[in-house]
Amino acid sequence: MEQRIPPHSVEAEQSVLGSMLLDRDAVIAAIGTIRAEDFYIAANRMVFEAMTALNQTDSAVDMVTVVDKMEQLGTLEKAGGMEYLALLSRIVPTTANVEYYINIVKDRSTLRGVIQAGSQMVGSGFEASRPADEVIEQAHKSIYDLQMRGRQDSLRPIKEALSAASARVMSAMENNGKLMGVSTGFGELDRVTGGFEKGQMVVLAARPGRGKTSLALNIAHNVAVRNEQTVAIFSLEMSAEDLALRMMCAEAEVNLGDARRGQIRDEDTGKLIEAMRRLNNGKLYIDASGHASVPEIRARCMRLSAKEPLGLIVIDYLQLMQSTGSGRRESRQQEVSELTRSLKLLAGELQCPILVLSQLNRGVESANRRDRRPKLSDLRESGSIEQDADIVLFIAHKSDLEPPEDEEEEMDAVQNEAFLIVAKNRNGETKDIPVYWLGEYTKFKGASFRHE
Repeated sequence: MEQRIPPHSVEAEQSVLGSMLLDRDAVIAAIGTIRAEDFYIAANRMVFEAMTALNQTDSAVDMVTVVDKMEQLGTLEKAGGMEYLALLSRIVPTTANVEYYINIVKDRSTLRGVIQAGSQMVGSGFEASRPADEVIEQAHKSIYDLQMRGRQDSLRPIKEALSAASARVMSAMENNGKLMGVSTGFGELDRVTGGFEKGQMVVLAARPGRGKTSLALNIAHNVAVRNEQTVAIFSLEMSAEDLALRMMCAEAEVNLGDARRGQIRDEDTGKLIEAMRRLNNGKLYIDASGHASVPEIRARCMRLSAKEPLGLIVIDYLQLMQSTGSGRRESRQQEVSELTRSLKLLAGELQCPILVLSQLNRGVESANRRDRRPKLSDLRESGSIEQDADIVLFIAHKSDLEPPEDEEEEMDAVQNEAFLIVAKNRNGETKDIPVYWLGEYTKFKGASFRHE
């Protein structure tokens, strides 16, 4: 009888290891998902074990360190020597797909586990000396162990939850009414939401040109500069330079268009320099690579949070993200559903709020719709966005809520008066919060600005 080879993928195993040699984020992603036992090829197991040992001591993982560690472990020559490591480093053209390779390795390992468990069941079934109940129990345990591989038991007694809830109430009392979550810098929004709390996914949506990115950057600035907390911004549309210029002009209150053209007044030069100084002191990190999937965001944020706790993650924006799973999806709505669920789980894992920007459906701009007030049903590829979000915020200008009588009134309203609509708030009330839009600075201010 022809011997059947257990399922495995040499290419995927080598691609994982090659990515780990090239990218620190790939190391974190791989070690957080798979184990040495998941590699079918013995040489690949040895290389992964050396990389894992290096990571445990917070050492760099590269050709030099891996060779040195494998020499210490006595596995370098067994694995094919430096020639094999050099091959691994050349085999991957880009590390962007490392999560896909990791999933293949994990999947093949699980299938081999199924084969092994099945073989053990067959062998046990032929052992007439063992009671049938015992054999069945062992079979159930084998399948359960496969299902729970890499997972933790999530069932907990309620007393643990009650203890955590009690501690939270006591902490709030000790804070004497202060915010438990991250302050956005907008007082009324903080009062309604309690601040953005750890583990929350907050969705900010609006029509094009209504200031989604500007408001997100305003909040990011407030968290990083005023609150001195670390903020990671993932932009899938704008460059890091454009984002930095927007934040600098908003902070200095200098006309963005003038700054782009280099036509700023002498008195504005000092404002920009001072704004740059304040922003330099803030813990702001920008990723404008344009291809940030959920696994990539996770890996990069895990790496950053290992150095300093994260206060906020901003993603601009949801509809530009792509799912990385290998399975085929029937629709974009299904893909978005997977993305929003993954982002919600990521917020909980990182213990940090995630602010996700989203588009609205074109229906809100329909000529047949006089009331252009955004609704939850207007969320583009809706359903899962509304379901998974803890807070949903809309930006609407006065003309959206109160149709103007003439064009001049509409222009004034669009440029100045606006509202943050808290359309969903899992832990509190929903409300329209008036704000003031300074379009030339791409900056929002609280309603109190009108009276200053």
